[in-house]
This record gives sequence, structure tokens and C-alpha cells, in this order.
Amino acid sequence: MRKVQFVCGVDGGGTRTTVLCRTLQGVEVGRREFGPFNYNSIGEEAFKGILSDILSYIESLGTCNALCIGAAGMSNLKAKECALSALSAVSFPCSILCDYEIALTGALDGKEGIALVSGTGSVCFGRTADGRTAMSGGWGHLIGDAGSGYGLGRDALGAVADSFDGIGNKTILTDLVAENLGINNPEKLVSYIYNNDKSAVASVASLVDKACRLGDEVAIRIVSSNAEALVRLVEAVASKLGFSSCNVALLGGLLENNTCIRERFISMLKEKNSNLTCVPPLHNAVEGAVLEALKLIKV
Repeated sequence: MRKVQFVCGVDGGGTRTTVLCRTLQGVEVGRREFGPFNYNSIGEEAFKGILSDILSYIESLGTCNALCIGAAGMSNLKAKECALSALSAVSFPCSILCDYEIALTGALDGKEGIALVSGTGSVCFGRTADGRTAMSGGWGHLIGDAGSGYGLGRDALGAVADSFDGIGNKTILTDLVAENLGINNPEKLVSYIYNNDKSAVASVASLVDKACRLGDEVAIRIVSSNAEALVRLVEAVASKLGFSSCNVALLGGLLENNTCIRERFISMLKEKNSNLTCVPPLHNAVEGAVLEALKLIKV
């Protein structure tokens, strides 16, 4: 019996990894989830292990004609080298991309344009029809991530710190943080920030959104400044690629849901660049990885 022929896309994230295999006609032949795939978080041995598991799964389905892996942490050259080394023995063409690259391909169905991602972190990536690319942001929470959940949470906790110091404007963020997180004094604030990871700071973004909708001036300023930072990311990518007009796919929890920063960002971008059109994603990132795998066959 002839084995099924397909292409495979992998969306490797910090918490889980999705593998999707489709025939050249688009029929799904397999889908499975694995654990985290971020080299920077799990280390080399675990990274090699999950990659081996993925390849074994692919082999069990039939004949793979092409594979695209898009993953968080692939901007780390060691991660890419490790992946390429593990894939050197396979007989089909492979590509290794960053997670935002497959996210853009999926979001715009392979067409040119820009993807703006705002979740725990923030990054903007664009691609032209002839394959030129550019990005802005993506620097991580230590020196960047403005416009992200972390950026909103960091600014909100900074405002709470100001209230404890007796400086800055009065804000209901102080009460919301006390009620929801139990942070009602400087010691508890320091403990929360330094005894948790960046996701704990990013979770405060929901309180910023609530305060903004209640009309709190400090929260409104935090949302506006972070929305403006996202606009600058998009403008930078559009300028690098020479886009006078294009679609901008909005990705990530803060932009795919009905949040104040989404509303403010769309309004600001329309005011400054009316030819840049915000659109929802057409497909998810793993579908984008499948589309990238199909490109390998066409090449």
C-alpha cells in the first residue's frame, strides 16, 4: 500500500507545541500536541528530545514531503544550529523559522503585510510580496516589550509604587491590586515582582483594562502610552519595507480580544496612517507553518 504523502508544520511555543500534517490537497492527516519547545527555556537536551519525538510522529504517518518548524526562541543561533543538526539526517526539505514568521504567514494566508503581536511580550514583523522582511520590537521584558501585557503590568505596578511613595496621581489601580493580588504595602509589592516570573507582571494588564474602563486617568495614560508604542512598531516596519498601505494582522491576547489597548491602538493607527488596515488573523500559526512547508515543495 502506498504511504500517505503530506507536508508538516510545527508551531513550537513556550508551553506547548502543535504539529499539523496535511496532504498537498489540504486534507488533514495528523495533528498532535507536545510539550514546550523554546530552547531558551527547556535547554538543549529537552529540545533535542521533543524534536526527536516530533520526527518519530511524522514518520509514523507516512511520507513527509516538507517540514517547517516555527518556534519561540529561534532567534537564538544555538537553537537554530541545534535544530538543523537534528534535521540533517532527514530526506525531505526543512525550514526553521521564528514563531512570528509563521504567525504572519498564517494570519495573512501567505500574503504580504504586517503582523503585530501583543501578548506577554510584543513584536512586529512584516514581509513583502518579493520576500523582503523587517521587524521591530521583540527585545524581551528587560529592555523592551512596551505595548504588551508585561508593559501594561509593569507600568501599573510602577503607579502603585508611586502611590506607596506618596508621589504621582491617585489611581484606583492601588485598590484593584490590593483586592485582587493582596498587595497592600511596599514589602508585598517587592515580593510579588521579584518572587514571580514575568507572566505574573503581565497578568496585571487585566486590572489596567478594568481601571481604564472605569475612567481612571492613570490607567488611561498607561493604555495610551503603550498603544502609542505599538503604533511606533508598526510604523517602523512599514517604513523599512516601503509599505504605503497594507494589512496589519492583530495577534496575541491583548489584540485579539476586546481590550482598551486594542481599541486605542486601532484608533491611533487610523489617525496617523489611514492606509494601514487592521485585520483579524485568517489562520493560526501552525497553519502558517504548513503554508511555509508547501513553499519548500514549490521551490
